[in-house]
Amino acid sequence: MLTSIKEELDSAKGQFDLIVDTVAAQHDLPLAQLKRDGTLILLSNPDKPLQLRPQELIFGRKQIAGSLTGGLGLTQEMLDFCAKHNIGADIELIPIQQMNDAYKRLDKGDVQYRFVIDIKSSLTKA
Repeated sequence: MLTSIKEELDSAKGQFDLIVDTVAAQHDLPLAQLKRDGTLILLSNPDKPLQLRPQELIFGRKQIAGSLTGGLGLTQEMLDFCAKHNIGADIELIPIQQMNDAYKRLDKGDVQYRFVIDIKSSLTKA
């Protein structure tokens, strides 16, 4: 779901038991998209405080949790869970040669998904 598109966000109201929020910028928390008793997990640390309207939590019995990434073991456990439950992410795969362009696009806000750098493009054949 692309949260910057209002129609997509509105169509997902009350749809999720769990949302993992990785947005490291100031944004509206997607609490309306949680089902009753749903949980929003924050995995990022924006540089400015996020706005929270308590009634969004109270009336839906929703909760917010936070977590830091926990090293290789926990990362592998998370990847295994995602593979088992067919959970994926929308990404833009770029070769390492386009990394400088990716930084420029980040500065301009010209990014829909997270960049993933394909390091195979940096390997040379001997």
